[in-house]
Amino acid sequence: MRRLVVLLITALMALGAGALTGPVHAAPNAPARALLYPGSSFYPRLIRLQHSDDANGTIVASVNTLEQTGAILASTDGGKTFQPRATIVDPVTANPGARQLCCSSLMELPLAVGTLPEGTLLWADTTYFDILSVIRHVEQRLWASTDHGYHWRYVSSIESADTFYSLADWGPRLPAAWEPSLSVAGDGELVAFYSDETDSLAHSQKLVQLRSPDAVHWVDKADTVVSDVAQVRPGMANAIQLPDGSYFMTYEICNTDMIHPCPIYFRRSADGWNYGDPRFLGTMVRTAAGDGYTEHTPYPVWSPGPGPHGTILLSGQMQSNIAGRHTLDSGRSVLGNDDMGRGLWYEIPAPIPISGVVDAPCKNYSSPLLPSPSGTSVLEAATDLDHGVCRSYFATGPLVR
Repeated sequence: MRRLVVLLITALMALGAGALTGPVHAAPNAPARALLYPGSSFYPRLIRLQHSDDANGTIVASVNTLEQTGAILASTDGGKTFQPRATIVDPVTANPGARQLCCSSLMELPLAVGTLPEGTLLWADTTYFDILSVIRHVEQRLWASTDHGYHWRYVSSIESADTFYSLADWGPRLPAAWEPSLSVAGDGELVAFYSDETDSLAHSQKLVQLRSPDAVHWVDKADTVVSDVAQVRPGMANAIQLPDGSYFMTYEICNTDMIHPCPIYFRRSADGWNYGDPRFLGTMVRTAAGDGYTEHTPYPVWSPGPGPHGTILLSGQMQSNIAGRHTLDSGRSVLGNDDMGRGLWYEIPAPIPISGVVDAPCKNYSSPLLPSPSGTSVLEAATDLDHGVCRSYFATGPLVR
């Protein structure tokens, strides 16, 4: 995703709250939000255990911290409170210039994969370190927990890349790949997606995918979404499985025009691996009368409601109109679609309304959603600035059209 890592590492702690302020249109009756993690954090994730026997119903959360760790938390009271459960410290960070960087994903295995039993929790993260200040080694690294998040072990490197940097380069150096996400395909294999810059001369960024039968050996690397216009940047893929067995993937595509920097798109798959022609950019998410855009950091989930046959819910960082101006609900709503993504989307008040959202890290950046089993409410985790510190919050709100 555009500039995410550099901005997060070099700027987040220095940003003042006033730097990202704007018009405030308070959401009526917004639920009170609470801190998910006490320190500076970003990229929160939420799941509810469904394949873990007596632990089913437990909500597990993760965040990346600016201390270069992954923090794991859990709620056993339906998302009313969260307690710390574990800290993931990657030994890679012992290397000079290393970072346990960002953009983590969290999932529960719905079936056994290799030696990992059903109910195993997986956490994937981007790390990097510099080699003699001229080569950046970047990995998407996978961790597993078989005790509901209390203890974690490193499993495998999903993919790695070495990128050469001239000593004459100035400013912060970008990694070459980031933003891993996970799903399980219809054949039971684990699938990983991430944003790839290693072919930057031809493609500033593209989405790629790999798969694994055992979570250890990763094969069949292929493009998922790629543009032949070099500066166009697909990124931040997340895929979910719908009740009919099909798969629904969302992602952003940046630099397609100067008015809407990173509109959100989606595409479908029957088997969770084949998502169609990678050079088909997909279907853009549109709202209202077709003139509403949702941009940046998409996160989809399936919910039993509020639609009569279920609803795809989608968070995005901000909303804008056809002229590129932020709408009154920008940062204050999530989207719903009751027809498996077909047609226009409608807005639902977000449990955590965020004011002053702009194209920058922290404020409402990649906000995960977790619907209640009944589909009548949704738990959200979102980041906001608190006196210049980026913090993760959580709150539950009603799902109403």
